[in-house]
Amino acid sequence: MKFYQKTWFIWLSLFLLPPLGIFLLWKEKKYSKIPRTLLTLFFTLYFLLGIIPSDGSPPDSPVFNPQETLHQDKGSLSDSDSDSDSDSDSDSDSDSEDSIIGSFPEEDKKDGKKEDNAKGETLEIHYIDVGQADSILIKGPQGHAILIDAGENNDGDFLVNYLKEQGVSKLAAVVATHPHADHIGGMDKVILSIPIEKFYMPKVSPTPTTRTYEDMLEALVAKGLKITQIRSGVKLNIPGITGVFLGPVKSSYDNYNDFSAILKIAYGNTSFLFTGDAESRAEKDLLAKGNIQATVLKVGHHGSNTSTTNEFLKAVSPQYAVIPVGKDNSYGHPHKEILERLAAAGVKIYRTDQSGTIIATSDGKTVKFNTSPSSNTSNPSKPSSSSGSASSTPSKSSAATPKSTSPITKPNPIPATPPAPSSSNVKITNIDLRGEVVTIKNNGSTAVDLTDWKLVSVVGNQEYYFPLGTVIQPGGTLEIHSGKDALEGPGKLIWGKANIWNNSGDPGHLVDNTGKTVSSYP
Repeated sequence: MKFYQKTWFIWLSLFLLPPLGIFLLWKEKKYSKIPRTLLTLFFTLYFLLGIIPSDGSPPDSPVFNPQETLHQDKGSLSDSDSDSDSDSDSDSDSDSEDSIIGSFPEEDKKDGKKEDNAKGETLEIHYIDVGQADSILIKGPQGHAILIDAGENNDGDFLVNYLKEQGVSKLAAVVATHPHADHIGGMDKVILSIPIEKFYMPKVSPTPTTRTYEDMLEALVAKGLKITQIRSGVKLNIPGITGVFLGPVKSSYDNYNDFSAILKIAYGNTSFLFTGDAESRAEKDLLAKGNIQATVLKVGHHGSNTSTTNEFLKAVSPQYAVIPVGKDNSYGHPHKEILERLAAAGVKIYRTDQSGTIIATSDGKTVKFNTSPSSNTSNPSKPSSSSGSASSTPSKSSAATPKSTSPITKPNPIPATPPAPSSSNVKITNIDLRGEVVTIKNNGSTAVDLTDWKLVSVVGNQEYYFPLGTVIQPGGTLEIHSGKDALEGPGKLIWGKANIWNNSGDPGHLVDNTGKTVSSYP
């Protein structure tokens, strides 16, 4: 008798390698048919339970170390911030290695249950007014706080103060939806100022090479935080509510917006969908994942027509939509067709450019807002005169600020450098979309300081801020390079190593430090 025919070996195989043990059990005809059948069922279940993760998340959902990523990026970081990646048709290759991957941590096993709320607890969602940027505070029914995104670079102090005013002393979770500066700009200040239990972010490619991204990673390293990678199926379990990341669905996209974390949170019979800047391709991928219906939709990409397709809106079927957007922004957000699409679907629309900070409150059965919905679909429109509705649930400090829907009034940024009298003489003379080179020229007779000026790629909602001390001489030219082959040198600045410009057409704006557009091309 060979060793594998022996009873002891078959039993050992059943525990260590059930498929082999089951095969030998039947091949050698050990025991009668009924015991064999029962043993087969038992060890099949034993085997399946061993390979399926207990929290239902993908078995290879990793944690990555921000310090490793930071070291990889150091050599290619520029001193400028790229607010967004592009929808460029040209190829975009990663110029750094993958981060160190570790094991996925065990999640809290407590899920919110879909049941009536007998204790009178409520869930609050604060769509914080940070202008043409995103930041959302979630206050769970049991006192846990979650922050999704952190606005622009100059929003950090404002957000920290807002969180403290809301009684937030610790964040159970922080989500960075994607690495654009209008979503992670103030994240470093938040990380350094408020204790965080867990930090979530999708892993994107190519690895970002902006100063804003580096600042966030350095803050994570300083606080000893690891990054839990977001991908479809990963749970965000907070006592009292149920949260699951529906996206990003895929590991490869053409632009950072489609890598956006898409989070659905349910409380009782109400639900909220947060989409970051996910565009039509990511939305299409999400439609194949099953039920994405939600009571309240955070409209993707500030109401841009790159997002919120008819198919996606039909699948979500929201009663309410919230659009975080800056008043009189240069992109024309929210776009008219998106407003009309939402209105045609019977969705009530709330906008931060009209109402300031918008607070949605759920008791598990219904959702109420602290302000009235938009009265029309025109864009831009005058701010709403309504300070609240009969169903409003005021925030803890709302009584101190009766003229605003936000407990804290965000101060207007003070320009670091006064605008030069000759600023109108600085023009964009060419944008080489495929070569990823923008040329600007000073046609005036005096030098112009470009500190805090920005160059805007309109199609992709992308911004480049000129570094401190950037001066263009009279009659001089300056080139801003981007893409994997970008090189810095005399008269040349680097936007970043990612492709920025959309090859099928992408207007550019040059905006001075007062927010005035001084040149457009073409």
